[in-house]
Amino acid sequence: MTVADVLSKAQALGVRLRVEGDRVKMRGPAAALAAIKPEIAENKEEIMAILNAAGGALIDPDGGAYLPWGPYLSSADVVRMRAELAEAIEDLADWEDWIPAYRDEILSRAMRGPLSDLLPNLAYFGERVRELNAEAEARFLMRRRSWRAGDELTNRGYPVGGSRSTPVRAGKVRR
Repeated sequence: MTVADVLSKAQALGVRLRVEGDRVKMRGPAAALAAIKPEIAENKEEIMAILNAAGGALIDPDGGAYLPWGPYLSSADVVRMRAELAEAIEDLADWEDWIPAYRDEILSRAMRGPLSDLLPNLAYFGERVRELNAEAEARFLMRRRSWRAGDELTNRGYPVGGSRSTPVRAGKVRR
C-alpha cells in the first residue's frame, strides 16, 4: 500500500494525523486507530515528511492541500491579474520614463514571481499609476482654470456699452 493510499484510508476512517517532534499523533475512533496504526508505523518516515511539508495546510476532500485563509484564485484569475500587473508596470514605466532594460527586468521579475507576490505587486503598481493619473488630472484642471483667468478681462459678462445712458464718474454718488 502506498503512502497516499494510507493517508486516504486514514481520512476515510475519520483518523486525523499530526506530527509532534518525531512522532505521528493520531486521533479518531478506537476501531479505526487500531486498523490503521500498523500501516502508519510501516510508512512513518514518508507520512511525517508529507505532514511536515503540508505545514498547516488543510486537506481538501478532493485530495489537495489548501489554505482557507488565503484567497481562492483560479487559473483564469491568475492570468487576468498578471495581465493587469503587466499593464500597470508598463503604464508606470511610461509615466516615469524607465529605460527599456529596467522595464523588462521589472516585468520579468513580476511575471515569474510566486503567486504570493501577485496581489501585493498589483496593489503597489496600481496605486502608483493611480497617484500619477490623479496628479496629471490635477495639473490639467489647474492649467484649464488658469487659462480661463487669462482671458480678456474687458468684457466680463457685462453688456457691451453698458446699460446706462449716462457715464458714471468716480467719487460721485448719484441720487
